[in-house]
Amino acid sequence: MKSRIPVLLVTAALLSLSASVFAGPKLYKWVDEKGVVHYGTSIPPQYAKQKSQVINAQGTVLKTIEAQKTPEQIAAEKKQKAAAEAKAKQAAEQAAAQRAHDQVLLDTYTEVADIEHDRDRRLGAVDSQINVTNTSIAGLQSSLANYQGQADGYAKRHKPVPDDLQQKLDAARNQLADTQKLLLDQQHKKDDIRARFGADIARFKELKGQQTGQQPPAGG
Repeated sequence: MKSRIPVLLVTAALLSLSASVFAGPKLYKWVDEKGVVHYGTSIPPQYAKQKSQVINAQGTVLKTIEAQKTPEQIAAEKKQKAAAEAKAKQAAEQAAAQRAHDQVLLDTYTEVADIEHDRDRRLGAVDSQINVTNTSIAGLQSSLANYQGQADGYAKRHKPVPDDLQQKLDAARNQLADTQKLLLDQQHKKDDIRARFGADIARFKELKGQQTGQQPPAGG
């Protein structure tokens, strides 16, 4: 047994030396501005910032060194990252708001008819406002026609319109324009109520279907 130990030690040393020689020194591989591939034990300074590889004598890639990023690339990546984070934050906030709204729907209503009743009540309130506005418009149109008639009378007599009449005429025109805009806003409000409650009804049906394990009927 003792006579075999030196032999084993010598064999191990030879194998280690052979592997070291076979592996050889580490080399660098890079490409110049003309696209020519170069190899060397070190990278020239002018190519130090670009992408390169560390290889062994057999050409096996041991490590890839990525190109150093320019300030513009770093700024662009930061901007892209910030945009992605903002988008993710917005999505999370929207999801949280949706969950809160879903809970309000379930806590407030027991069936679709309840939502429809609430919708019709609010539409009725806006209709009442619209009726008042239409009455105001009719009154303003009558006043404006009266003032305009008086002004036309002065014009026919080739006389200037008195300042107080002109002020009344201008005020009636402005007030009529404002009231007509109010009427348009009220009509848009009705459209918004219909759209919002329509979405709530569809979502309520979906939530109720999820609670019972059933899918809502097609077309809702």
